Amino acid sequence: MSSEVQGVPIIEAAGSPTAIGAQIGAQIADRIKATIDLYKEIFAKTDAEILQAAAHFRIQIEGFAPDLAAEIIAMAEAANVDPGWLFALNARSELLSALAVGECTSLHFSGTPYMGQNWDWLEPLEDLMVLQRITDAQGHATLMLTEPGIVGKIGLNDAGIGVCLNFLPSTNPTLGVPTHVLLRQLLSARTWEDVGGILETAGTGRSANILIASAKGLAMDIEFDGLSACNHGAETTATLHTNHYLTSDIPVAEVLFENSDARLSQARALLHGEDSRSLDRLKAILSDRSNEDHPILAPYREVPSFRGMLGTDCSIAMDLARGEMHFRRGNKPDTGFEVVPVLKKNALTLSRRGGRTGWVARQAERPS
Repeated sequence: MSSEVQGVPIIEAAGSPTAIGAQIGAQIADRIKATIDLYKEIFAKTDAEILQAAAHFRIQIEGFAPDLAAEIIAMAEAANVDPGWLFALNARSELLSALAVGECTSLHFSGTPYMGQNWDWLEPLEDLMVLQRITDAQGHATLMLTEPGIVGKIGLNDAGIGVCLNFLPSTNPTLGVPTHVLLRQLLSARTWEDVGGILETAGTGRSANILIASAKGLAMDIEFDGLSACNHGAETTATLHTNHYLTSDIPVAEVLFENSDARLSQARALLHGEDSRSLDRLKAILSDRSNEDHPILAPYREVPSFRGMLGTDCSIAMDLARGEMHFRRGNKPDTGFEVVPVLKKNALTLSRRGGRTGWVARQAERPS
């Protein structure tokens, strides 16, 4: 671990998939083991049941992204854990797909390089989460926030492509390529055309919303419900998403819909102003607590029918053109954001700054 931001380690790894996995596993073995223990409790299944499901997802991952399967196996070996547990972690959204809890508010300002989200989930993960800066064998760099042992989540790459994630509950089967593996594969894209190809190859089989944007302001928003995928596209001013379906009438639990709809409505209400599409406005939306019952920036609280405290673990605002992630740990609105660049050579210091028509619109350009 070469550095940290607000107490969250920035893990550096480079080289082949096996080398990357081994480097990560060796650096955060204790965090990986703690994350496995946490999810064992949340999955609420026997070890045998979890590992049986993990074996299925291993086959899915090996068929879709063999390099990421190799990375997972090498990470497990370096951390001295059964690889089955890491395949289970990487499929955690699929194993929890029917869970009716709110998680995350995401947005992208249309036509701009600005996108971001609050990551709302389990309180213990604030102390376990990591930032990972990965450079592959071709020299391409990716920076992301993730959970120990999980290969992909929220982040951006040096080609100016970024991804955000919202959990969407579904009772449909979710047996396809895991969401977090798809997110990491999307971060391997070099062009907007690559993004479309990756989505087509991944198919359906997951329940999640994935918001994807480019440095030149292109965006698409894909809702997966287990059986289908619907391109929500990009809205005129901003594309926003919380935790209910916007492109279909698939129902979610009433308690979740109330919270999710309230956050979405409040975010939309905050879109207007003189700096309505700036990075500062994005941060302000992610920091909003105007609705005390359903705040966008959520303090940890107990959730009915769920064991454990949930809230905002961190906030992320990205400038895809500059190749920067602005990161804030926890859920205190007065905590500042710290800037972490995707390219390590620029990381001399961390500075504080306040109907579906197909996947592809046009090719994205790399940021200058």
